[in-house]
Amino acid sequence: MNIRFSLIFIFLCSFNSFSQINKKESARKLHAKTLIHIEKALNYLEKSQQKENDSIFRLKGEWGSQMSMNFWFPLMGGKNSEYDSNCFSVATIHNILANIYLQYPEYRNIPPMLDLAFDRIMNYQSDGSFNFWNLLPPTKPHKWFEKEADEFTRRPNNYPLPLKFIQKAANVTNDADDTAAGLLAIYLRNKIKGSPIPDSLAKIHEIFDEYTDTNRNNRMWYNFWQRQGPESGAYLTWLGEEYEFSKKWNPVQEFFHLATFYLPISKMYPNAYEPYIPYGSNDIDPIINANVLRVLSIYNNQKSIASKNAIAFIKDELENKNYNYAATYYPNRYHIPYYVSKAYKNGVVDLAESCELIEAYVLDNYKENGYWTSRDLINDGDSLQSTIYAVNSLLNIRGLQTPASQQAILAGLDYIFSKSIEENDQIYWKGGVFFAGGTVVRHVLHWKSDAVTTAFVLEALINLRMQLERKYPDLSRDI
Repeated sequence: MNIRFSLIFIFLCSFNSFSQINKKESARKLHAKTLIHIEKALNYLEKSQQKENDSIFRLKGEWGSQMSMNFWFPLMGGKNSEYDSNCFSVATIHNILANIYLQYPEYRNIPPMLDLAFDRIMNYQSDGSFNFWNLLPPTKPHKWFEKEADEFTRRPNNYPLPLKFIQKAANVTNDADDTAAGLLAIYLRNKIKGSPIPDSLAKIHEIFDEYTDTNRNNRMWYNFWQRQGPESGAYLTWLGEEYEFSKKWNPVQEFFHLATFYLPISKMYPNAYEPYIPYGSNDIDPIINANVLRVLSIYNNQKSIASKNAIAFIKDELENKNYNYAATYYPNRYHIPYYVSKAYKNGVVDLAESCELIEAYVLDNYKENGYWTSRDLINDGDSLQSTIYAVNSLLNIRGLQTPASQQAILAGLDYIFSKSIEENDQIYWKGGVFFAGGTVVRHVLHWKSDAVTTAFVLEALINLRMQLERKYPDLSRDI
């Protein structure tokens, strides 16, 4: 190992720029820089993973994320930020690490992290699907004249929810996004352990096919505003029963329910201890559809009745170039390129046309100094997080194969490397927005995590390593 890092150090000392890698020596230097960043980023994730429970406030196996209100908002309270335990962050990191280990089992510090993380992920499962939050005792009884609550609810474990209405609304039903991430964790777990996939998972398509944008007497106002649906046939977000109007949905009825949202007569009113679908209406999100398509592809499940509709829905959104608003829960304009290209890379070949649109969009929008930005409302443009998503997208589609893609990837990597934070034998990147509260709090309520952002960078670096070693096989023998 000492010889290895000595060689890397020599390469780094002579490495000033990697604007192109068509020469083997330039590729060798970039490869060396990539390896050392991978090693130290893995060290960071190993050290930052929670090793034991701290009551219900920090949970064994997870990596920290921050749930943050950026400014005061009705019912939610003022600006605040608290540690949050949720399925999405731990499953995202677990699945990235598991894929790295399957490609490069030399990284021996990954399996212990996976063992801890997998047990935590499975705590979010109920009845075959997964929830965003843990099942915890409520901070206060949800009913006015209750002295003590016997029921458990889904909720953030640290962020204070000031009102009973919000406490009840936080008790969300299981969702397709976390379920896709959880099912992927199960698949990767079995693959790493050399175990067959359980027969019970041969029908995972049924989980998602039960909730599609077809024959609904309801509609989410956000989808109406974005001209998404109805009758798109795409996968819905929430795995639960929404409110049903006696007749077809119309905007007048929706306005009535919105105006009376704080009263039990409204479809938007959350009932005590009952799983809640926000606004009483299920919704469609192109990223969640991409994530469902991805897990179905990885399971080699081709039985879903909604897959073609989901692909068409995603393509329609990309043709409309609605990158800023199309995804209900993902506010960064490069969220869609990242998740759609990831599904394509994992075998959803019918997303090829969508990925052509993505590649053109990403290449058209990177800055001359080698980075990308989102809208100012998203963490002041979130340049680092945007660049990480953009570079991953290009690597997932054509990678280093074309001059334009290669130039943009390498410029983006230069920017990403410049933003790394090194402490002893660890490297990490400051967390940007990886998720949002959706709809009216899409720009107000954000989740950030240094660990999640670092995992996204690791994903890009591993992809880069593979492509460099494919182009120059001798590189893998130099290690």
